[in-house]
Amino acid sequence: MSLLTHAYLLEKYGPLLTTEQLGSVLHLEPGTVRNQTGAQTLGIPVIRRGKTPLYHAQDVAAYLDQLRSLSQAA
Repeated sequence: MSLLTHAYLLEKYGPLLTTEQLGSVLHLEPGTVRNQTGAQTLGIPVIRRGKTPLYHAQDVAAYLDQLRSLSQAA
């Protein structure tokens, strides 16, 4: 995981991202993020605080770096 990506996410959003914030980072509608989270196809682990889904900035940074490495390999 890139420390730069992680530092950026921590600075902008804090250690936990909401569905809306994750949608903004991934350029997806919040509904799409909710649907993919429910279907377990998002690829980012989710934690729940009550009924609220949250995503660790570290997991999001690792996912973004994985996407970048896949696009560079293609």
